Formats: sequence, structure tokens, C-alpha cells
Amino acid sequence: MGMNQGTVGALQQGVDMVGDVMNVANGMYNGRSVATNGAREKGGILELDAKGKALDVQQRAAKDAQMLRLAREDGRAKRNTGWGASNLAMSGSKKLIRESSRIKDAQAEEDILFAGQMDADGMTKDGRHKANLLRINGGSAPVRSTLLLGSKIYGPRR
Repeated sequence: MGMNQGTVGALQQGVDMVGDVMNVANGMYNGRSVATNGAREKGGILELDAKGKALDVQQRAAKDAQMLRLAREDGRAKRNTGWGASNLAMSGSKKLIRESSRIKDAQAEEDILFAGQMDADGMTKDGRHKANLLRINGGSAPVRSTLLLGSKIYGPRR
């Protein structure tokens, strides 16, 4: 059984989540005050929780899409069997209608997966925002991407 792109993405998120747990468990103290470290750790836990919930949403969307696909494939198979039993050739507008139905079903499946991805992205973004607010209120700096830290890493532009 091959792994599709969604399975690989879910597996990668699981691996990332384990790394996040290890970072939170290791404390990330680096000489900061206990209050600041507490805020960083609580922020990490908030982000980890948001990632877990987002992963659940993505998995639920994948299952929903799979169930929809199976149900619609079953319906198409029954209709095609009935058509085949009539011993009539399928051509012209009837054939086009069946093909358009298959395309519409595939689009509905993709819509479910896209909506799940959007929900998951929103959850992780919201979790990151809350975690950064907690970190800032605790006297720590928010977690930023390397691109946002460019001027701090390379110095100001001259």
C-alpha cells in the first residue's frame, strides 16, 4: 500500500510534534529568568496543542473525503452496472453526463480536503498567535521565522 501526499504530510506533522514536545520537555532555559522560561514553555505547549488539534482536523477531513469518494464510487458502479445490463452502448450526452458526474465528485472530495487544510492552518496560526502573546506578556520574545529575524541576524541595512 503506497503512501499518498496527505499521509506523508500527516506523518511529517507527527514528527514535528514530537520535536516540539522534546523542545518543551528540555526546558529551553538558556539563562533566562524562571518567569520568562515559564512563558516560553506555556507558549510551546499552546502551539503544540494547536498543532495536535489541527492534525486531528486534517485526519478527519481525509476520512470524510475518503468516505464521500467510496459512497459516490459505489453509486456510480451501481448505475454503470444497470446501464451495462441493458446491453446498450454508452455514448453521446449520456456518457458526457456520467463523466461530468465523476469530475464533480472528485472536486467535492478536493473541497473537503481543502476546507480541512484551511481549518488546520487557521488553528495553528491562532495557536501561534496566542502563544506569542503569552510569551510577550511573560517577558520573552515571540517565536519568529528566520526571515523575520533577518535584520537581527545580519544586522541593519546600510
